[in-house]
Amino acid sequence: MVEKLLKSKKRKYDIYFFEYIYNSRFGPYFINLGEYLPKEHIDMYSEGITPQLCILNEKWVSLPIKISYDVLYCNMDLLEKYDKTIPETWDELIETSKYIMDKEKDNDTDLISFNGLYDYTETGTVSLYEYIYSNRDSVNSPFPSFVNETVINALEKLKYMKEKIASDEQFQQGTLYTLGKLNDGKALFIKYWNVIPNPVYKMSILPGIKKGISGSTIGGQSIGIGNDIGDKKINASVKILEYITSKEFRKNITLETLEYSTIPSLYDDDDICEVVDCKFMKSIQFVPRKFPPEYPYDVYSKEFRSSIYEYLYGDKPIIEALNEFDNLNKFYSISFSDSIGKAFGFILGIIALILIVSLALPFIPNLRKYYKVLYLDFWIYSIFGTFLMFGLCFVGYGPVTVIKCHLKVFFLSIGLSFNLMPIICMFNKSIHKKDILWQAIKKQSYFTIMGVLLINNILYMFILKEPFTIEKIFVKNGKNYNRCKSRSGLNRFCFYLLMILETLIILITQWLAFIKRNDIYLKKESRFLIISLYTVLLSLIMIFILETVNINDYNIEFILFEVFYILFSISNHFIFFIIRPLWLRYKKIDEELEYLKAFRSNTFSYINENTNQIMNSKSPIYSKFSLYTNSQSLMNNRSIVLSNPNALVKSQVINPS
Repeated sequence: MVEKLLKSKKRKYDIYFFEYIYNSRFGPYFINLGEYLPKEHIDMYSEGITPQLCILNEKWVSLPIKISYDVLYCNMDLLEKYDKTIPETWDELIETSKYIMDKEKDNDTDLISFNGLYDYTETGTVSLYEYIYSNRDSVNSPFPSFVNETVINALEKLKYMKEKIASDEQFQQGTLYTLGKLNDGKALFIKYWNVIPNPVYKMSILPGIKKGISGSTIGGQSIGIGNDIGDKKINASVKILEYITSKEFRKNITLETLEYSTIPSLYDDDDICEVVDCKFMKSIQFVPRKFPPEYPYDVYSKEFRSSIYEYLYGDKPIIEALNEFDNLNKFYSISFSDSIGKAFGFILGIIALILIVSLALPFIPNLRKYYKVLYLDFWIYSIFGTFLMFGLCFVGYGPVTVIKCHLKVFFLSIGLSFNLMPIICMFNKSIHKKDILWQAIKKQSYFTIMGVLLINNILYMFILKEPFTIEKIFVKNGKNYNRCKSRSGLNRFCFYLLMILETLIILITQWLAFIKRNDIYLKKESRFLIISLYTVLLSLIMIFILETVNINDYNIEFILFEVFYILFSISNHFIFFIIRPLWLRYKKIDEELEYLKAFRSNTFSYINENTNQIMNSKSPIYSKFSLYTNSQSLMNNRSIVLSNPNALVKSQVINPS
């Protein structure tokens, strides 16, 4: 709810109160208080636990407004009865509990030793976090990483504690059960937030692995100010925040409610120490719940306790449980050193070598004539597009970055346009249609190509204006990975427009190839092209589908993307540029190539009646289209002879002027 309000363009509120655990989630929407509050005001909070709660990316995005903490409530009636002291270590708590519970088992069957509070709610996360922290090596040691001996030993001791002095059922009891025991005094030790309990209990810090080490998870709220509400509202909000976080105001709150204050210097104030045990307050060793900011906190917290509970309440080996949770902190990707990466790297290397070697084919004398179907510069454009599209096959290697997200769009859209637009212009020149737009495209092929590329670039610029973000994909019992995600509606809209544009380019090329499929001279080119375009279109559709669905397996997703990237990028080049001329040469098809000059002409000829009859007998399409001829050669000879296996046809050139 709060995040939705903060993301809204029209901010409904100026000041926000929120659980401090969401500081990294909401912080980007708040002003930097360090730029608005006096330095001495910020300095009051610079010591102690507050910086860990309120600083994000070296900016004070909030200040604490209320703090709760966990303590151990000790039943002093029972401890004094059996001459026992308040435990300072977990071993002491276990031994004291075993001793007293053994003595009291016949006197009070409702008595419990230790509640644990390791339930399946956020309270369970609080209990686990502070317990692990209380097992660190020294007071100044940070929270330990999860897969190490410290955590393993701590959890083994916790399971031992549960089995010796409690039970699964007792440890899993939640808040209501705990409050009941705090009220009726039927517990030896109770762990809970700082509240006012039954008088038989005395508050103490939680035990640790050894004396002097403890841990208490913090709860509570922070306050922040929206960064998009205008200077007037910001300045007014800052005055309010400065007042309610001032030392005098917080002192009065502590005196009236005995709440913990996050201004450490207050616990050197005589007035405060008259009503609060300042020595006890200073002895609490706080630990904030800090999980990776890229995770939704609630998801991470649930996975954290669920993984550990599989060991604590189940039979899963502790190493396996910890490794399963540790995977939450890792995001995987394919590299060239992986087996899958090596396999596709080898395939891509072979393909790249073939692409490069194939560039020599047009220079082989026996094959040269089969490449006259396009201008030389058109071939260069098309091949350049092939290599751009081939770049898609490499962006999937390594960690996902915003730059790679944009490169994918660039390689796909610009590459496909370069690859197919010259072919569209080729077919356009071979067809006569009495249409102004058609004639304009025919006469201005280069402007047509540049126009399509300009549209591509404009849409791409809009996408860059609202860059992609990195989406974290969390996989239950699997390996997490990242993928590209549209940041806004504009980004998504422009991306869809680009996909529509590239699809139209494929369909137009396919349509032109289809209507020329029975052409006496272009049918072979058309049929090869139709095959390659079907492959390209299918690959583009599959790429689009893969971009919109989550497979939840980064290995399978990588393989599928690579397969369709390869088919998308090289199909047209392999089929039309390599296989077509080799097949024509193998079949020893040696047609007159004068018809190829028709693609380079801005003049057209009408075929005489006899020619039309022959052509129409082969395909009705010629009732609407006429064959273009090369004006330069025809103007010199006034007529040409076109030969084919079935007929010898003469056509008279009509001067368009």
